[in-house]
Amino acid sequence: MDAGQDKSLPRRDAEIFLVSVLILYLELVLIRWIGTEVRLFAYLGNLILVVCFFGVGIGCYLAAQPVSLLRMSLHLTVLAVLVANPLHRDELNLQHATDWLAGFEDSPLWGGLFQSFRWQMGLGLLVVSAVLYLVVFTFQPAGQLLGRVLQGYPHVLRAYSVNIAGSLAGIWLFNAVSYWTLPPVVWFGLVAALLAALCWAAQERQWWSVVLAVAVTGVVWVGEPSALLTLWSPYQKLVVEPVVQEYRGERLVLGYLISANRTTFQSVVNLSEAFLESKPGLLDKAHARLSHYNMAFGFQPRVRRALIVGAGAGNNAAAALRHGVEQVDCVEIDPDIYLLGKALHPERPYDSPHVRMFINDARAFFKQATGAYDLIWFGLLDTHPGSSYNNRRLDHYVYTRESFEEARRLLAPDGVLVINFAARREWIADRLDGMLREVFGHEPLAYLEGDESSLYSVSGELTLVTGHTPVQSTVIRDRAQFDFVETHRVRLAGSAQPTTDDWPYLYLEHRKIPKLHLVTSLTVVVAVAVAGGRLSVTKLRMDWHFFALGAAFLLLEVQTVSRATLLFGMTWVVNAIVISAVLLMILLANLTADRWPRLPAWLPVAGLAVTVLGLACVPLDSFNALRGAPKVIAASGFLTAPIFFSGLIFIRSFAACADRSRALGSNLIGALVGGLLESLSFVTGIRALVLLVGLLYAVALWLRPGEYLQTRGE
Repeated sequence: MDAGQDKSLPRRDAEIFLVSVLILYLELVLIRWIGTEVRLFAYLGNLILVVCFFGVGIGCYLAAQPVSLLRMSLHLTVLAVLVANPLHRDELNLQHATDWLAGFEDSPLWGGLFQSFRWQMGLGLLVVSAVLYLVVFTFQPAGQLLGRVLQGYPHVLRAYSVNIAGSLAGIWLFNAVSYWTLPPVVWFGLVAALLAALCWAAQERQWWSVVLAVAVTGVVWVGEPSALLTLWSPYQKLVVEPVVQEYRGERLVLGYLISANRTTFQSVVNLSEAFLESKPGLLDKAHARLSHYNMAFGFQPRVRRALIVGAGAGNNAAAALRHGVEQVDCVEIDPDIYLLGKALHPERPYDSPHVRMFINDARAFFKQATGAYDLIWFGLLDTHPGSSYNNRRLDHYVYTRESFEEARRLLAPDGVLVINFAARREWIADRLDGMLREVFGHEPLAYLEGDESSLYSVSGELTLVTGHTPVQSTVIRDRAQFDFVETHRVRLAGSAQPTTDDWPYLYLEHRKIPKLHLVTSLTVVVAVAVAGGRLSVTKLRMDWHFFALGAAFLLLEVQTVSRATLLFGMTWVVNAIVISAVLLMILLANLTADRWPRLPAWLPVAGLAVTVLGLACVPLDSFNALRGAPKVIAASGFLTAPIFFSGLIFIRSFAACADRSRALGSNLIGALVGGLLESLSFVTGIRALVLLVGLLYAVALWLRPGEYLQTRGE
């Protein structure tokens, strides 16, 4: 008999809804926060996500055991102390794990040591294991509550629909705090509020768990370092610090440095002639003239229209205005970086009527823009800090062969394309060179700056220049600039494997799973085994039908988000809409199953087969003929259609299942495996994952045909 049989149906609905909101919201909070403060996790894709699924799944298995929300808050507190480092002790700073695990030469981490001793790698893996272990047992009590209430709920379709609605609400609650750029103190404050509401709805008098959750907000607040300004944009944590230098007895602010996710990202610098001349002896005018912000116009002195991709805080736009460009189109994905530039840049480029700002993804803008541009300028767009919102690199799909082809179509006949890139590996420079050769049909001009960083440049920065016809250094009129290019010119083989929209991994040398991902995946498996041993879960029997459904679902979801990026861009809004579309498809499947309970069993199977085959065969470019809402609706429907049919299969099986908590636990643990399988795309490419999704769904149907092929939904 369920412990909550005496609860009213509305209270049960509230319990399911609130625990679902808490689970999804806390998942997204930890994905973003941990990926920011311990940047290593931003390089590891869905690692935190899949571990969250495992924690909830293991909780569903233990639904019959007493629930300790206090233990949930205790694990969250320990996790917060480790990640936030409120004592600000360097030896306790988990950010060092990024350096310790940067020794894998096949997956460079920005700012890493590149060479690590074995003991450092071991210590880094220990940090990863500790974080994952705490995440698992933070979510385990919430999974227990979810499994318990679903097991005893009299109406399966209603319960599952409320669960999905709560998940959808959790996603948009997190999107709201991201949109309003609220800091983590607010994020965790909402976690405490949700936990308090859940205690009320579930009639759990565990108020000390709420008190401890409130204490977490204090730990997070104390752990924040002091800075001139800290912003949590929808993508990353931005910290602004002034660049100060003594000049004739006064402290002079030369500019600002902006770091993203704890690594130096870009500067705000004044290179105007008036400023340089006003401080004689302070700044080197000759050095400033050789900055990449000025050098771009040496190759094309007659620029009327310019497109700047990765406009950042405005240095490139300011340079364009100094060189008399009449129309400067700036593309920047992060709205808060644009606002910082608008507020802080001393030359005020974003206030100019000649500048048009587009807050958008570069690839999305390429599809909307109309040429022709005299200069297309890829600024320092290599976003090594990554996006802490979704643990994906914002520059994926920007540096691919198809992206350069789109840029080429926007270039004027005598226009010039310039790329500035901080290439930390020779094969990365070689790859970019090779793709430009392939797209433009000739060798680009390439030169490499020195090893010293300054306000004017980045150490080891690569510049590539090309156009419809070869660009020669002889077009440079300024003698100092000409000598600089000739002195620093490099010849690249251009033979590295090109990146494509199907294989966009610019920072991976070859088609293989990086050692870092292999080692951390093994660490996850070990952590899962340890967690299972602690709770004796390994003795419980897995429902392999639901396991396969879960693995297929999450693999399909991450693949859907990746492919949607090609249509709509890598913006946080796109990710939110796509994930919401996935959940809405599940709700639609529930409504369909409720309205037509005797739907023929072969229909969802056939629909699933057709839609998965469509994902594998139909090119996404066909949707680019549409614009606006029709494109969003049509493409989202196409990408998520298999989830509707798989949702029909899931709810039919779930309704017929005697042990729902075990089924849901198996499903969520399967999702963990599906998330780890995403790493196969490093070898196969992204589209091939669709075939694996189809195989997993086929296995799910084969494992349980008897119970599934019933004529009733309940």
